[in-house]
Amino acid sequence: MEFYFPLNSISPRKLRSVFKKHGRFDSGQELPERLGKLAFNPVAGFMKGYMDLVFRYQDRFYLADWKSNDLGPTIDSYRQAALQDAMQQHFYILQYHLYVLALSQYLRMRHCGFRYASDFGGVFYLFIRGINSRRGPEYGIYFDLPEPALINALGTVLIPGFAEI
Repeated sequence: MEFYFPLNSISPRKLRSVFKKHGRFDSGQELPERLGKLAFNPVAGFMKGYMDLVFRYQDRFYLADWKSNDLGPTIDSYRQAALQDAMQQHFYILQYHLYVLALSQYLRMRHCGFRYASDFGGVFYLFIRGINSRRGPEYGIYFDLPEPALINALGTVLIPGFAEI
């Protein structure tokens, strides 16, 4: 699903601030600090992106993104700790928060009465090299349900005239 949304002037410092204040990261996770060290000049204009899959299951909407990253030669290379590292290293956590923001905006316009808290089910990042039906969902499948406060803060910083979800 392709998306566009208008973009306020944004900088690495602003992204760091939003994720540091509203994110729920373990002490070993350094995403807010890594965001603050990104190197780009403040930009404004439009955000454009593509979501791999949006689906609805039991009246909740979900996002799925397929990843073909090679995290190692064995199935154990795709355990949750390794997935968490890859999600941070490649800024996929930032990516899916942007996707969730865009999808929430879309659903608010297209589905009357959409409420994030009750109608959004979460995000799946599917590392296809590590998915193994015999080992179960603890291998190759990363899941998160972003907090509404973080999506609202990100929307306020990124989108002109943003109305909270």
